[in-house]
Amino acid sequence: MPQFSEEDINAAKRRVQEMRNRVSKFTADEQEPPSPTSPPHTKNKTNNENSVKQPDVKAQEQEEEQDKNKSFFVILALIMLLSKEGADNTLILALLYLLL
Repeated sequence: MPQFSEEDINAAKRRVQEMRNRVSKFTADEQEPPSPTSPPHTKNKTNNENSVKQPDVKAQEQEEEQDKNKSFFVILALIMLLSKEGADNTLILALLYLLL
C-alpha cells in the first residue's frame, strides 16, 4: 500500500477545501433560509433576477449545443475509422444509433 507524505496529505486537504469553497458559492443562495429580520421579496427584485438569469440560460444552451456538435463529429470520426479497419457491423450500427 502506498504511503503518502504529510505534504501530499496537506495538498489534498487544501484542494478539498478549495472545492468546498467553489461549491459553496453556487449553493449558498439555495441553502440559506430567509431570516425573520430580512424584508420579504418584492416583484421588482424577482423580475430583475429573472432578467439576469435569462442570458445565463441562453449561454448554457449554446454551450450544450456546441458540446453536442463536438460529440457528433467525434462519433462520426470514430465510425469512419472503425469502418476502414473492418470493425464489427453491430458496433458501427450502435454508433450510428447514437448519432440519432
